[in-house]
Amino acid sequence: MAMTPPERLYARIRAAVEATPAATMRTRTRILVALAIVPLLMIVVVSIASEVVYGEPAAGLHIDVLSVVAMLATVVLLAALVVASTFFALWQGRTGLGIGSLSLMSIAALVVPVYAALTVLRPLHSGAADDVALTGVAISPWGLRCLFVATVVSVPVLAILAAAVRRAAAVSSKLRGAALGAAAGAWGGFAVFVFCPSGSLQHLLVGHVLPIAIFTLVGAVALSRLLQP
Repeated sequence: MAMTPPERLYARIRAAVEATPAATMRTRTRILVALAIVPLLMIVVVSIASEVVYGEPAAGLHIDVLSVVAMLATVVLLAALVVASTFFALWQGRTGLGIGSLSLMSIAALVVPVYAALTVLRPLHSGAADDVALTGVAISPWGLRCLFVATVVSVPVLAILAAAVRRAAAVSSKLRGAALGAAAGAWGGFAVFVFCPSGSLQHLLVGHVLPIAIFTLVGAVALSRLLQP
């Protein structure tokens, strides 16, 4: 009796899993380790960058802030975005196959616009022309310094997240890679939000939002084979 398409798919998945050498560390353990390392990495990078550039920690959270209440609310919402995108991108689900393709696609598609809506539509800093008077340094209108900080955070975060679910995405590996890229980009976006006090639209779009889109694409293109059993 011929197998149905779902039966053939699960047969191929089982064969691939059986042919893959057993990992020295369980996927769940790798995920827990990743979730412990990633926030510490972001904190270290932001702390060093903020001290080197602005001479004080978390400059983006208190220099030239228009509304303390709005800033606190945005921090909470951004943290929720980062945690949710990371959790669902890594989640293995009850079957061990992860969340569905539609959910992965939603993560990959929504992180950038949600981040932009929280940080760009209503900037939390005045974007005053005299940056030097406010911060002691000139802030690039193209966000070059923030591009660098976002990259320094997102690259290792993407590598850590990918290693956590290496050879554990039996289905939708390209979408899982895109979701992991979006999550890594979100960590970089959160880092520059804490680091940078700029309110310039051009700066925010290029230095803060663009890296998230780039890492979403990088995840989709570069991680597919790594994630497959």
